[in-house]
Amino acid sequence: MATGGNAISNTLNDASGAYDSLVVYKWNGHSFDIDSGDSTGSSFADGWDNDGVITLNPGEGAWFLNGNGPGGAHVTLTFVGTVPQGTNNVVISTGFNQISSPAPIGGDLVTAAGLTNFNDGDTVYAWNGTTYQIYTADFSGGQYGYNTDWDFPGDPQVNVGQAVWYLTSTTFTFSQVFSVNQ
Repeated sequence: MATGGNAISNTLNDASGAYDSLVVYKWNGHSFDIDSGDSTGSSFADGWDNDGVITLNPGEGAWFLNGNGPGGAHVTLTFVGTVPQGTNNVVISTGFNQISSPAPIGGDLVTAAGLTNFNDGDTVYAWNGTTYQIYTADFSGGQYGYNTDWDFPGDPQVNVGQAVWYLTSTTFTFSQVFSVNQ
């Protein structure tokens, strides 16, 4: 959890203009909630056009579009806060979801992050910098990954802080147990 809360106005305050031209897109299950960094044009003290109310809770994900365009200034996002310990639950609803590991864990989403109660046919879309790597759970024909339950290339791989698209036909809870002593 970020200091003061998990809204982008707390985690990425744009009053100084550091995030001007950055656009945040968060999927709400039906459409995107959108906010833009605009320290000079915003009527809000936090520098966001829609008051920075979009949340970035542990286990959630969002898209960040650098409005400076290709070849423009790079934007480095640094999130600081308390790592959620104990059992962290992320509800994955029927349809598309933007999810991430609730704790700062990278690698195999299944064995490293603890996503073991996935469903046959679930599909994970992970951006690799160029395109989406697609991972599909296949209980009857999978030959790779956790209990050979995934088609090639195997278990979904994610970086620390990376969100993925998760498509499922059944709502379930992704429970991750984490402690700093791991």
